[in-house]
Amino acid sequence: MFNLGKTERFILIFLIAALLTGLSLKICGKHNRIIDVKIKSFNYEPSDIAPIKININEADIEALIRLEGIGPSLAKRILDYRAQIGRFGSPEELKKVKGIGEKLFEKIKDEVSVD
Repeated sequence: MFNLGKTERFILIFLIAALLTGLSLKICGKHNRIIDVKIKSFNYEPSDIAPIKININEADIEALIRLEGIGPSLAKRILDYRAQIGRFGSPEELKKVKGIGEKLFEKIKDEVSVD
């Protein structure tokens, strides 16, 4: 039907392959679009999440050190107090431990329990 030479057939096949490649890229490009989603606002209230409380009647030294302002030596004093006096009756009793004053107690009072 067509009397094409070797070079002409090669060019024709190359052009058809390029055309098909271009069409397939255009079709695939429509399906692979990246959707940019922006969140305008995010309502998060820290008070919605209950804080984790440390039971000062059962906590070990590592747990006590996690409290703000409590270092290893103060944590040891808390353990020593508990060993001598017994269980804490209330978190406020921590103020009887040497080194825990009103200011430090105010920082940690919401993070401790006696349950």
